[in-house]
Amino acid sequence: MSEPSSGRSPFLIPAGVLAVGILLAATVFGSFFYSTRTQKSTIQVVGSANERFTSDVAKWRLTISRQVGDLELASGYAQLQSDLNGLIQDLQDAGIDSSVISIQPVNAHPMWGPEGRREGYNVTQGLYVLSEDPDKIESLALNPGQLLEGGVLLEGSYIEYYYSRIAELKHSLLAKATADARSRASEIAGEEDGRNLGAMISGRAGVFQITEPYSTDVSGGGMHSTSTKEKEISVTVHATFEAN
Repeated sequence: MSEPSSGRSPFLIPAGVLAVGILLAATVFGSFFYSTRTQKSTIQVVGSANERFTSDVAKWRLTISRQVGDLELASGYAQLQSDLNGLIQDLQDAGIDSSVISIQPVNAHPMWGPEGRREGYNVTQGLYVLSEDPDKIESLALNPGQLLEGGVLLEGSYIEYYYSRIAELKHSLLAKATADARSRASEIAGEEDGRNLGAMISGRAGVFQITEPYSTDVSGGGMHSTSTKEKEISVTVHATFEAN
């Protein structure tokens, strides 16, 4: 004896699933069609800016030394201390305030003879002067004889140049590079009929290159040359604009 029928067709459930699937497919396709129809085109450009500037801070590094025999290291320290005191006094007499003079530790480097025997020591001490008057520092550095009297040996002298308002300069340069990017994008958009430049939708700044004037040196990590008073700074901006 057969069981009573439930009254449902075995094809109703699969048909319902199929109908839902068709509806979802139509919705997805419609959404994709709408998106592709309304998606705005874009223009990608690279803007750049550069500027020449003059450093207003100088860092003058000096190293003085004394050479002494193998058993004269203690006297070498004493002689170098006397040399240092005299140099600091000379700097102050030249108009350098003691507050901008920083003293570095003493170092003793062995000197070896031709047979590998230690013959003595080269005792050195470094200091640096940080000044907001680069011209004065240059004048002293180019005429060290006026400071080094009484047998003081100057082993090293080097000036580094910096700019106290470098942060503000970088901000200004980024604005100029962004403006240059928009100008380039406008030119590109103007060359194609019916396109108008819209808002900038993304932007990425490159690294700053601070070099001596007319230098072609660049670095992927950026550069900051301190070797010259006159410098040039440059930066790029990678920007994407809407184009309607």
